[in-house]
Amino acid sequence: MDLSFRRAEPHDTSAAQAAYRRIIDHLADTVDFPHWHTENHPTPAEVAGWIEAGELHLAVDVDDAIAGVVVLNHDAVDAYREAGWAIEAEPHEVLIVHALGVVPDHLGLGVARFLVDASIRVARERRCRAVRLDTYVENLPARRLYARYGFTDLGCHTVRYDGTELDQFHLFEYVL
Repeated sequence: MDLSFRRAEPHDTSAAQAAYRRIIDHLADTVDFPHWHTENHPTPAEVAGWIEAGELHLAVDVDDAIAGVVVLNHDAVDAYREAGWAIEAEPHEVLIVHALGVVPDHLGLGVARFLVDASIRVARERRCRAVRLDTYVENLPARRLYARYGFTDLGCHTVRYDGTELDQFHLFEYVL
């Protein structure tokens, strides 16, 4: 599949919100491994905030349709500071991956791998030393993707996010 990767712009807000909504609705109809449907995550306000902050990135196809979404920043929750990472790094030296999702009509086409590749490329461009992320303990497809990709699984940790009771997440690290 021919995809390009770009930062979402303000004019992409409604399309990005719709992409996340399609993902959430698909999860509700199938198996909600990340529990986005049950948690109503992300909200339209979160998506708009990520775009305003310059953190939301899009995988778009040749027709400029959104195939996938990912948030990239340096914001780590408290549990990240307590984890046994392979390397010590300052917050600005670590790219954190959040809310990576593939729009349902693009599933099975390599979009998730494309987003991971692009995220690692962004980390290298920003001269980061590592890429880190977490995924809900029940999200086996994501856990398998990151493990196959070469991320180190630090195991299950208690990670607390505001607005959710989910707190068991696997932490992953990819050292650059």
